[in-house]
Amino acid sequence: MKRYHGLLGVVVLGALMSASAQVSFTHIKSVDLSTYFPNGGQQGNLASDVAFDGSNLYIAGMSTANSTAESVGVLKISNVLSLDVNSWTYTPLITLTQAGQSRSSYIVYRDGFIYLGTGLGAADDPAQTGIRKFDAATGTQISTWNSSGTVPGVVLPRDLSNSSRAECIETDPGYQGNNPSLAVLARARGIIFRRDFASGAALPNILSIPSRDCLGGQQTTGMRDITFSPEGDAYLRVDNSIFYAQRTAANSVQDGRACRIFNFDSDTQSQVLINIHYLRTSSGDYLIYNRRTGDANNRINKVFVASGSGATWTPYAEILGNEPLPNGSTPAAYAFDIFNFTSGFGPDPSKGDVNLDGIVDDADLLALLFEFGSSNAAVDVNSDGVVDDADLLTVLFNFGSNPRAQYLFIVHSSIDTDRLDIYRVDAGGGE
Repeated sequence: MKRYHGLLGVVVLGALMSASAQVSFTHIKSVDLSTYFPNGGQQGNLASDVAFDGSNLYIAGMSTANSTAESVGVLKISNVLSLDVNSWTYTPLITLTQAGQSRSSYIVYRDGFIYLGTGLGAADDPAQTGIRKFDAATGTQISTWNSSGTVPGVVLPRDLSNSSRAECIETDPGYQGNNPSLAVLARARGIIFRRDFASGAALPNILSIPSRDCLGGQQTTGMRDITFSPEGDAYLRVDNSIFYAQRTAANSVQDGRACRIFNFDSDTQSQVLINIHYLRTSSGDYLIYNRRTGDANNRINKVFVASGSGATWTPYAEILGNEPLPNGSTPAAYAFDIFNFTSGFGPDPSKGDVNLDGIVDDADLLALLFEFGSSNAAVDVNSDGVVDDADLLTVLFNFGSNPRAQYLFIVHSSIDTDRLDIYRVDAGGGE
């Protein structure tokens, strides 16, 4: 019997990168999104989750309004890896009416489609909640998805073995990375529900009951969020703890349970948007997560990073939001405790691929030479405010290469403030 409970108690983290670190998080963008999530806005009044397709971001909004019928949806940010934030395009992609009252929204991108859970935590009613599939280019709902469900086009809590409420969605890569599916958690159920990406049909569930003593006792089912290692091991964010479940087959984890590996007993249990993200880099694996105390006077306004694998993790870094940007400016530190995260690979304009086409070539060189001496941010490779010899040397040094980088995207929200921060994950070995 493996025992994983109590591995981490009080977490005290230091600098953004520890002295022995192999990975650093370089702060490259900090953008205010508040105007896109105002009270009564089309996508809601609070940024709730984020997905990335390699060049564009999709930010799901929720509503905190005291109503069961509020506008929520998805904001698409195109060209988000461009060095010039003024070239980004913001498109209200999806709008629908669902429950407010702090009912969360979660989003997954896969193969040209968006999977969107809205009103999560609300009653079993398609007018208030549901998980739906949309075309990522047009925002059109795929009405034939889950066609055999109670309401075609929607996965409702009742479709999850008669659960009362759903809590989150995420990509399950499958056992050993085979046969990915959409994973769903439901409140008060120690089960990882799974749906077929293409059809929405139910797949075999995975029994994964969170056990605080790792022996089957001290069970809790306060499901909040889930993430997976690329091999399919599950990490459950359950109220004030994190649990680990080792995958043993396509439809099972060891002993049918998850064991506690992070103990945050001092945190309030009943908080929405307690999130977690598994980040694999060429130099090791990391868990990204937030904590919420429920105490307005003692909020934990930061993102935590732990390094390790399996059930063994150690504190690694904190992300505070005020790490300097490439131009030397320093954004304000995070001022609230709601965060969500995603990551992915994409072109790296800091290595000279300023047109983001995947290769440093004549087009990039000409773009830079045409703007030489200007302050055009789109071709200012080192973002120091001027297009000069330093930028030219970077393009020439990387000429003919295909530079790619790994990125961590963080949305940080409160009712009045919504913010996007992008960090480049700098690790040895590349993609």
